[in-house]
Amino acid sequence: MRRRDLESALQQVRPFDKSLQKAELEQYPTSPHIASHIIHTAEASFGDIGDCAVVDLGCGTGMLSIASALAGASSVLGVDADTDAISIA
Repeated sequence: MRRRDLESALQQVRPFDKSLQKAELEQYPTSPHIASHIIHTAEASFGDIGDCAVVDLGCGTGMLSIASALAGASSVLGVDADTDAISIA
């Protein structure tokens, strides 16, 4: 998948509402633009996404998890301590 297409698909993902962010958990939203660059680079440069099992620790609302699935990961597991973020994911 081209990076531009991945970013476009990620635009449909529900963003993390700033009112739900918890400072004590050091939560930072990952934009579709940044997520597409991270996942595209991991795949294009290292082959670390396609047909691989991906674990997203501290997944928040799942932007990188969803991007990994869209980029061809064989399975994706997102883990987070924040139930509000998980409910959005």
